[in-house]
Amino acid sequence: MARRERPPAVVSVPRANRRRRWMAVLALGGMVVSLVGLFHFVDVRAVGRALSAADPRWLALAVGLVLCTPFTVAGKLWCVVRLAGEPRSLSRCWSAVMAAVALNSLVPGRGGDLVRAAFLATAPDTIAVLVGAVLVERLLDVLSLGLLSLVASLALGIHVAVTLSLAAAGASLVALAVLASGHRLPFQRELAGRAGTAARGLLRRPDLSAGAFALSTLSWAVNIGVMALALRAVGAEVPLSRVTSAVPIAILAGILPISMGGIGTRDATFAWLLSGTAASEKIVAASFLFTALTMWLLGLLGVVALGRETLAQIRRRVRDESATARF
Repeated sequence: MARRERPPAVVSVPRANRRRRWMAVLALGGMVVSLVGLFHFVDVRAVGRALSAADPRWLALAVGLVLCTPFTVAGKLWCVVRLAGEPRSLSRCWSAVMAAVALNSLVPGRGGDLVRAAFLATAPDTIAVLVGAVLVERLLDVLSLGLLSLVASLALGIHVAVTLSLAAAGASLVALAVLASGHRLPFQRELAGRAGTAARGLLRRPDLSAGAFALSTLSWAVNIGVMALALRAVGAEVPLSRVTSAVPIAILAGILPISMGGIGTRDATFAWLLSGTAASEKIVAASFLFTALTMWLLGLLGVVALGRETLAQIRRRVRDESATARF
């Protein structure tokens, strides 16, 4: 009688769980430390007064801009998944974007973005390709953020911002090149090759690549506009050129996995880069409004999409299992 093979012991799950717990602890601690340090240098009550006195007319305009963002991001994702050879409808891309926004409000380092791949996947063998597509999308975002900040920083002569912008743009280009060369790696060649499909498609489909980059730039330009309106709402008249220079770098600081949703790190970066243009308390108040609009407002709307996509995934699995059972 053939000897039954014992299934391999799964040892990676506990390690993954421990890693997630430590990342959550690090993010929570980083947020607390950042906020404590920030409020050590600004008057908390003055920040509260600036928030309570915010002009609702400017806030209404900011809300209008924020609600446009998911559509530009969905269009960008629509382009990128086609670069990967896994086309999806625009409505499904929009739902995946909104679901990721909801998770990004809680997951450090915008880890919720990778959930887009799971929501867009139609079969297990497509997940690696779609994860690579999401990575390409995020790297295009870093590139456009870096270039936006670089142009404004050069115009203003802000040397620190120029250095940071060049570093961000250069790192994104290097990462895209490495991802595109995954099929040539001496290890995990098949998996890396599938993940790099979208990156290799950047040169093969310049029309889709240009569309994805243009929509990425547009979506971050909208974020710059939201911050400019938030500053105006609290009475801080900061030149748009300074806002354009500061917002991309502050957003990149918020992406670092050392805070929950970038709270604290993004605000401190705004206060540092915009110091001298307005009262620090007004800058911090505007930064909190920026977070509330771009993260929490969209996050609440994303909860609906998250539930919708989860139900769709369950229905697909039930349908697939039923079809398998019939055979």
